[in-house]
Amino acid sequence: MPHHTPRTEAYGDHPDQWVQIVGDSDAEVVVCFIHGGYWRSSYTAALMEPLVERVSRGGDGLAAMNIEYRRESDPFAMQADVRAALRRARELFPDAVRVAVGHSAGGHLALLCADDAELVVALAPVTDLVGGYAARIGSGAVAELMGASPADRPAAFDAATPRPTVVPTLLVHGVDDDRVPVSHSQDFARLGRAAHAPIDFFEFARLPHMELIDPDGPYVPVVTAWVRRHHSHRRKDAS
Repeated sequence: MPHHTPRTEAYGDHPDQWVQIVGDSDAEVVVCFIHGGYWRSSYTAALMEPLVERVSRGGDGLAAMNIEYRRESDPFAMQADVRAALRRARELFPDAVRVAVGHSAGGHLALLCADDAELVVALAPVTDLVGGYAARIGSGAVAELMGASPADRPAAFDAATPRPTVVPTLLVHGVDDDRVPVSHSQDFARLGRAAHAPIDFFEFARLPHMELIDPDGPYVPVVTAWVRRHHSHRRKDAS
């Protein structure tokens, strides 16, 4: 789709409630990117622009949406924003399969909002807020996000922790990830399989955290094949 020009539109009144869109309304698949950055305002949707560009070169039938959202130390506001953006994707691409692709903290949000997509891809996601708080991942990013400890706000921590769903989900993580431990994905996959949830997990021995947003990274063929397989199955089921 090299002929398509990205366009930006707001989905709310806040300056950070916007999406960048590439693709036609008759797309069969729309890939909705959710950036990471430990939920901090210094990190923006620009992180995912190389992946948007890769999708835009993927050929007819593909579209992309790059989601910006409020980063205000409120996981529930962020979740509401991502849900609103994914629902906007449904309006813009009514016949498309929505694939929510989140990296790191964006993977956390993608998993929380799984029921507003048809497929979810979580790249080195944060899945354990209590453990992340204890380990001080991101130099205390979970404490900043939640504004308290798990002992002080146990219900909030529980509500902001993703759980496996009936939505097909792919987790990808590197064993050598030094920002979000691979145990996050391992434990989430184990929990999902115990509940018979449709979860696939690919673990790479060498895949540093930021390489998961490299459009030429070694994980890309795995994700592409997984999405194609599930899209093909959906088309067969529909027919």
